[in-house]
Amino acid sequence: MIKRLLFLFSALFIASCSTIPQSSIAPADIVEQWQFNGKFAIKTPQETRSAKINWAQVNEQYDINLYTTFGITVMKIKGDEGYVEITTDGDPIIGSSAEQLIWQLTRWHIPVNQLKLWVKGNVPNAIEPTLNENNQFRQGHIVDSNGETWLLRLGEYKTIGTHLRPTTLRLTKGKLFLKLAISQWHIQK
Repeated sequence: MIKRLLFLFSALFIASCSTIPQSSIAPADIVEQWQFNGKFAIKTPQETRSAKINWAQVNEQYDINLYTTFGITVMKIKGDEGYVEITTDGDPIIGSSAEQLIWQLTRWHIPVNQLKLWVKGNVPNAIEPTLNENNQFRQGHIVDSNGETWLLRLGEYKTIGTHLRPTTLRLTKGKLFLKLAISQWHIQK
């Protein structure tokens, strides 16, 4: 079950540097376009797992690849607002949201539908947010779809061109710990 969660959460959160096919969106219609590489880890009382992640985003469309240290693709995830497709060795698993797929496969409520915003330092749904000295989100509580509270922490911010982005993201509830460490950003828009 933890392997499924790692794969699913990485899909949300977050192989080789693939990007979203540009043919599906006209260049004039692109409002937002970015990509990052990093590492993902999940720790439960039973075990700890980690993987590398590449996430490419164009407007609401995303393409996420999860891979091993040796570059072997473990999972591919693609989707947009209202559609998620996760592919491993077999047939794709399809759902309307990442949270819904995690619940379906693991029976865990993990609040990741706004992860796209969080990796940019934007946490509009936080309860009791704490800001750093530069007035950027540092930590706050997030409520999942089951009404349970999680602690979300964003690490030090780094300047990428004209944008500030957090370098780490941590989500914890009890003994469940999820971490995303971003090593490289490419921001086109």
